[in-house]
Amino acid sequence: RYWMNLTPSDIMWNTSDTGWVKAAWSSVFAPWICGSCVFVHNMPQFKSEVIAETLSRYPITTFCTAPTAFRMLVQHDVSRYKFPSLKHCVTGGEALNPEVLAKWKIQTGLDINEGYGQTETVSL
Repeated sequence: RYWMNLTPSDIMWNTSDTGWVKAAWSSVFAPWICGSCVFVHNMPQFKSEVIAETLSRYPITTFCTAPTAFRMLVQHDVSRYKFPSLKHCVTGGEALNPEVLAKWKIQTGLDINEGYGQTETVSL
């Protein structure tokens, strides 16, 4: 609830493949525990323009994707798109470069909240 900032009025979109534990936590357990709606998009291959168009077309409020995907999105320059409903962005896994965080903020006006989870804390 706190890291994803989810409420019952939110729509959560997580792009994780279903083979990752991230898909279960961010697409099922966390949103449903918070009473949030889960957005599902059949996307066989990652394409920055499809992600940007989807975020601009649908009322997604919380977006979670891998750091590599955020890198690809800022290279695509998402400032051409408007994300009227988007208010919270999260990522986890590998570290996100400060340059990507800054470009995303410039292009969208939003921060990316980084975290780590079950996969990253095995050694802890």
